[in-house]
Amino acid sequence: MDIKRVALDAVNETIVMTVVHMDYKGQVQKRINEKMPLATVKGFRKGQVPKDLVEKQYGKAIKQEEVKKVVDLALERYIQSERLNLLGTPLPKGNENFSWDAEELVFEYEIGLVPSFELDLEAKNSIVKYVVIADDKLIDGQVSRIQKQFGQSIPQEVVAAGFDVTGTFTNEEKGINNLTTFSLDIFKDKTTSDKFIGKKAGDVVTVNTKGLFEDDHQLMDTMKVAHDDVHGLDVDVDFIIESINSTELAELNQELFDKLFGPGNLASVEELKAKIKEDAENQFAQQADQKLMADVTDFLIENTKFDLPAEFLKKWLQTVGEKQLFSRRSRSGICKI
Repeated sequence: MDIKRVALDAVNETIVMTVVHMDYKGQVQKRINEKMPLATVKGFRKGQVPKDLVEKQYGKAIKQEEVKKVVDLALERYIQSERLNLLGTPLPKGNENFSWDAEELVFEYEIGLVPSFELDLEAKNSIVKYVVIADDKLIDGQVSRIQKQFGQSIPQEVVAAGFDVTGTFTNEEKGINNLTTFSLDIFKDKTTSDKFIGKKAGDVVTVNTKGLFEDDHQLMDTMKVAHDDVHGLDVDVDFIIESINSTELAELNQELFDKLFGPGNLASVEELKAKIKEDAENQFAQQADQKLMADVTDFLIENTKFDLPAEFLKKWLQTVGEKQLFSRRSRSGICKI
């Protein structure tokens, strides 16, 4: 068998495989001999059919099967031996003049190659590696949240600043019906918070969703609005108050420290704040590293030029899912003929 590559350009090539009689003759004869005891031809007993009749009846199909096996295996080994770095899998080229009776059977495959390129790591750029410091405001806010989380909830009759309100947001048109609990500082505008002051269980407060929160995505949590609908949503929503609670903040004592970090690991408010600062900055560092990686990746993609075998990939993508693309014997992605 003769195999050669024909380069069309830097990323497109054709593999041409020429199969001759000797490449498959032995296996075809073996298959025919195996077929003879089982062959059935009208006028002959089973197993008594002359070899020439067996070849006439089954020979063409057997030849095609064996040639396909030979080509499949040869193509696989050729790609491995040539260390070809392919995009997609080889695509067989059609040939209207192909004949299984020819002395030489020629098969052609289109292949797309991974392009070569160089990364300029010294190129001028404006990429920034951020180092985020947890300031006192963040730390004090986290301490307050811990005290509230572990504090004692106390039922109240009337809404006041700092209280938590539980109830249901509803809007029939948008299908909003969600039970939630929030504190009044959740809203972007103090005017909205003031609407709740003095209200009791059973009262209804109407708010508009547009600009209700600093981030429109909060509508997903508080009202279960779909992500595609949150941006610029402008509807009135009723909130039916069901319960009102204040929170008696937990004391910053050893009992609380032990609950948070295990017995004896922290012994003072200063150590608690130091731990909060450390944990927060470790988290910020991970996020900063992720952003740095994303920024570097985007910069390299935007500033690294290379060609792709676009037309080949379009044709290859059209074949995905329509037929078997991979040889069962191979992990290298050899297309069956």
